[in-house]
Amino acid sequence: MQETYTVLGNESSPYLNVLAPEVFQWIASKAKARKSIQSGALRVNGKTVSTDVRVVVGDVISYVASQVEVRAPRRKVFKQTIPVVYEDDHLAVLNKPGGLPVNGNMFKTLENTLTINLKPSHEPDALEIMRPLHRLDSPTCGLVMVAKTERAQVAMGHQFEYKEIRKRYQAVVVGQVAESSGILTDIVDDKPSRSDYEVIRVSPSQKYDYLSLVHLYPVTGRTHQLRIHMANLGHPIVGDKLYSGQIDVLYGKGLLLCSDRLVFVHPITNKEVKVEIPIPNKFTGIMDREARRAAS
Repeated sequence: MQETYTVLGNESSPYLNVLAPEVFQWIASKAKARKSIQSGALRVNGKTVSTDVRVVVGDVISYVASQVEVRAPRRKVFKQTIPVVYEDDHLAVLNKPGGLPVNGNMFKTLENTLTINLKPSHEPDALEIMRPLHRLDSPTCGLVMVAKTERAQVAMGHQFEYKEIRKRYQAVVVGQVAESSGILTDIVDDKPSRSDYEVIRVSPSQKYDYLSLVHLYPVTGRTHQLRIHMANLGHPIVGDKLYSGQIDVLYGKGLLLCSDRLVFVHPITNKEVKVEIPIPNKFTGIMDREARRAAS
């Protein structure tokens, strides 16, 4: 595949590595442009150039994108099957189980399972190693988005940075939340933060008096934000021993917090995509069991 562009003189920058991502669909970043210049795939007037070259009016820039081959992974593969909820040549969304880190200096991570759970992309800008685009706490289960191409990685990174991706979580919390909906703005990590919530269901509980199922909408993305916000409200999430204070929240079922919905604009088609999963059965199962015990 080959693309060409003739310099008009009204471009934002004369530097080739800055201009190329703006005019070629297969070059998503300045880093990609620099690599393409170094490899000779990106040329000016048919000639190889240096990475700091400037272009002038009338220069013809050409980029040849070769079809990538499937490459062997550079890292060990953790062979755990993870449900794939959405996948195309550019993006995937997986349903991470609770207790599995997304990535990090460990072998057993979601990132290390991707080569056995996802199909390789054959787009010219396919990433050699597919990358998770955001993180969930290890004990939190639910949806994690993965980039398969450089264009998707750059575009979705911008959507996350500018808070254009709508995320929803569901949680079972201790007690009966007084207001049916609200906004939480506690300082987290010495930074402003915001989470919106709405109460979906309240059930009696023998152990806690009440349990509430809530929808949570993080507006900012601080570490452990939802867990801290609910604990500060006086309703820690069931299973969250880190922020529960003196309240016994352990149920032997893990943290009852699930990322169950992502809504975003596809980086290539520009169409809205909504990915949604049902919450684990244990969430409502625990509420039902506590309600039966309270009634007996």
